[in-house]
Amino acid sequence: MQRTPQFITGEFTPRHCFLPDDEYGRCLDTVVKACSDVLVTDASGSKVFLGQRKVEPQPDWWYIGGRSKPGETPEAAAARNVRRELKLDLPLERFEVVANYSFVWQFRQQPPAGNGTADISTVHRLALGDAEVAGAVFDEKEYAATKWWPAEDVLSGDFHPALKQAIRDVRAADAFKRLRELVVAGGADADVATAARLLVETAGARDAAVDALGGADGAPVAVSFANGRYTYRRAA
Repeated sequence: MQRTPQFITGEFTPRHCFLPDDEYGRCLDTVVKACSDVLVTDASGSKVFLGQRKVEPQPDWWYIGGRSKPGETPEAAAARNVRRELKLDLPLERFEVVANYSFVWQFRQQPPAGNGTADISTVHRLALGDAEVAGAVFDEKEYAATKWWPAEDVLSGDFHPALKQAIRDVRAADAFKRLRELVVAGGADADVATAARLLVETAGARDAAVDALGGADGAPVAVSFANGRYTYRRAA
């Protein structure tokens, strides 16, 4: 349902390098960085696996992921981030794009922390089995805890709205896949109509949830986090 195509114009050669914190901080003051993040789910999508991060810009339950490098496809960056953060080496076809989000953060890890940072994130869904998760190795410098959460608990609980949005985007993507499978298989018109109705209802519920946060008509949603609780409003 969602894709993030990459178009390479001309002969591009990546020139990756490490920037010390002061140089990287100046870079963050002037650019919006690209990220590839991953919502890990079980096979059914009824549970999500989240990491409780220790570091800015989101020291709370969050996706697995991080920055993309020049020349990487979003899927390649997602796979590299999962190798780095979970020590799992998985093929690119396991990573399914579900959405692209814009993030603006008040704080960042690099000084001056109060200058904040901004990201454009391609969010992927990665379905993992219990054995794969059991084999994952997490960086204790970045993660305080990891946990499987029922998706419904995330939707109803105090979690960043982007996590809730990703769960709803996954559900819309699944509804679309079901409709496409029926059409390709030559399913009965009644079954196709039922699947189409489910898609419209699922996508409508997703969009209504953003509107309820204050994001109607494409307006940014302002997010505040204090005393373990999130609040949302339409950004000024």
